[in-house]
Amino acid sequence: MTGYLSVVSVGLLAATLACNAIASEVKRSKITFHGNAYQYQFTIELNAPVDVVREIVTDYENLNRINDDVVKSEILEHYDESRLKRRMWLNHCVLVFCFDLYFVEDVEDLGDGTITTTVIPAESNFQAGYSKWHIDAVSDTVTRISVEAEQRPDFWIPPVIGPLVFKRAFMKEVRETGIKIEREAKRVGSQ
Repeated sequence: MTGYLSVVSVGLLAATLACNAIASEVKRSKITFHGNAYQYQFTIELNAPVDVVREIVTDYENLNRINDDVVKSEILEHYDESRLKRRMWLNHCVLVFCFDLYFVEDVEDLGDGTITTTVIPAESNFQAGYSKWHIDAVSDTVTRISVEAEQRPDFWIPPVIGPLVFKRAFMKEVRETGIKIEREAKRVGSQ
């Protein structure tokens, strides 16, 4: 049960993206729970060019533009041109329960449209976590993002917040984030 809450915000990012019937489309979405861990996968297509989408989702210090739960996101250290250390703090409420989620991750851009993240447990309120993002062009104006992740939070979630509540919240977060990425892409493209 303890993994349910962070799905909403981190799956995001996460985190992590999304669906708008008029614009973007969720092609696949799945979340499963195993004890205090959870796994999620999703694939979405966004109406925005791949280079603009990559720029937005890797603007680590401004992730609050695409997800309202992000209180702060910052780069702590650049290891080299493709690897860095990032800290994120999210605040999310489900029903009447609100939670602060914080984690520090090693992030690596493999240069082929793939980005991986690995949670550093000693600096996070997660026991473990990883994600793998694939960001690819479907066409000149459409981008596909596929994400698979597993996370194990290190905090208690009240049992009244069950898998069904979190699955619904997860999909809502995915939709809203996708819409915001597309809006941000339009803003960036018009500059």
